[in-house]
Amino acid sequence: MVGQRIRYYRKTKGLTQEELAQGICSVSYLSKIEKGDAKSSEEVINMLCERLGISPEEVDNNEILEMLNEWNMMMVHRRFEEAKDYFPSLNEKMKSVSNPEILIRYDLFLARFYLVTDQLTKAHSILKPLCQIQEQFSPELDYYYFQVMAMYNFFLSKYNEALDNIKKCESLFKKIYLKESEEAVLYYQIAVYYGQLYRITLVNYYAYKAIAIFDKEYNYSRSADCHILLAISNRRVRNYSQAEYHLNHALKYSKAFNDKSTTAIILHNLGYVASCKNESKKAIEYILKSYKLKQELNDINIQVISTIYLAAREYFNIEDYSKSLEWVNKGYDIIKSDLKHEYYYHLKILELQIKQATMNISKDLEEFLSKEAIPYFDKLSTTEYLAANAELLADIYFDQGQYKKASNYYRISNNARKNIL
Repeated sequence: MVGQRIRYYRKTKGLTQEELAQGICSVSYLSKIEKGDAKSSEEVINMLCERLGISPEEVDNNEILEMLNEWNMMMVHRRFEEAKDYFPSLNEKMKSVSNPEILIRYDLFLARFYLVTDQLTKAHSILKPLCQIQEQFSPELDYYYFQVMAMYNFFLSKYNEALDNIKKCESLFKKIYLKESEEAVLYYQIAVYYGQLYRITLVNYYAYKAIAIFDKEYNYSRSADCHILLAISNRRVRNYSQAEYHLNHALKYSKAFNDKSTTAIILHNLGYVASCKNESKKAIEYILKSYKLKQELNDINIQVISTIYLAAREYFNIEDYSKSLEWVNKGYDIIKSDLKHEYYYHLKILELQIKQATMNISKDLEEFLSKEAIPYFDKLSTTEYLAANAELLADIYFDQGQYKKASNYYRISNNARKNIL
């Protein structure tokens, strides 16, 4: 164990074996110590540890390990406020720890903590050095590493990378001991990432696997999350009655537990389904209720902006252009016209559609769709938006009598929809 600690601290301090061993022992002897193949002298160990600035003595880490696992489970079960309150005492305890396995586990859970508390930069600062020593991780640490990397890439909108990471977790979890609730969370995460890539069949497969475990454990709040995923999948393939079934099922759970955050998400999606069914009055009622709840909860920007955009789009659909533009501007106020933000493109398209409808000017919309929005959604692999906007541009060209261009974008739209599987 002491050899493992020496190897860990040597690597984290950026030292080669030659640099650490210089004046103390041979490089080959240090290599054997690190691998646990050598019966090392106490004097050599003390000198190596002194150079690394660590204690050669081991301490009982069972208590710390239990605390770390409890902290992680708080985050798994989305008890984020508890996790925040727990962090200071855990952080203090970690100051006396030198065991590399414990330290790596702490860093992985800390990165997760920063991700769920919307501190992406801090998470990055932890994950970057961990990447350098990942080859020495145990299968369990590998599991948590890839799980956190999946979350990190998801927050960066790198959905293919996130899926690759989480699929590595799936191949690892059978080799390690995991609580059944963690297995269910893994299936839920896989479903989420497949959802971002519009792989509907696989979303349904993993969401139902997760629900089976969550229901068995009476964890109905997480079952509600899965029903929301299933509803989104069904809405995307225009199975609106099934989408409403799942959303109403989820709403029953969220109201029973007075979970206002989940209720707001469900209302948003009920509004989206109603909009797809051309039931504008009902759609706006759901959307405004969702927006009001999100404001009360001071929800994170990405959740609020999606509902603002949905409101703007629905007012556009009923030709209330002034109201639609009012909501577009609310969206701009949040994203500060961030040209890299996905909703910048949604809002800009809607703004230009309003301009087209009120001033009969389509040139700006045509250029923005062809040169910026469609390439952006294609690169992001957001199939649904690529299909919708390619069809919108095709309609513009068709109305102008530019049938060849229209045909090309109808083809792009149809091919994109074929990928919603």
